[in-house]
Amino acid sequence: TLNAPTARCLQLLLESNGKIISREEFLDIVWKNRGIVVSQNTFYQNISLLRKSLVKAGLSQDIIVTVRQRGFVLAAGSNIASFFRTDEKEPENPENVQITASTSSPPVENNVIHHLAIQDDAQKSFSDNNATEFKLPKWILPLLLVMTAANILSLFL
Repeated sequence: TLNAPTARCLQLLLESNGKIISREEFLDIVWKNRGIVVSQNTFYQNISLLRKSLVKAGLSQDIIVTVRQRGFVLAAGSNIASFFRTDEKEPENPENVQITASTSSPPVENNVIHHLAIQDDAQKSFSDNNATEFKLPKWILPLLLVMTAANILSLFL
């Protein structure tokens, strides 16, 4: 799944109809209109996450093209079609799309592409989803205390 800003980047590219979207447009539409100011690095990280997610969904070529000193656009020849999961009667989110590159990659299956479904802003961000809890073993604290005591005693001997 995509985090909300990355999903909004994808939505902006999809709605651009082949128009080049500048970095400033992305920053304004994806973040600034929501009262959020982010660095250019954050923007580029989201584009990178989007590219990686599209590759994981089965695309074999770079679907997002960087146009030097102008911005980004979907690759020419990309076929964009609506889809919905089999457990739904009809599409509920127009943002849910199937993307294929018509030149060489096969259509992406619904069971794969649904992982790219856009998350609501209220859902956890990408970094929260990847957060893991780390617990130390119970024996580590007594061991550290014994080692510290031994180290202090060695100073006096």
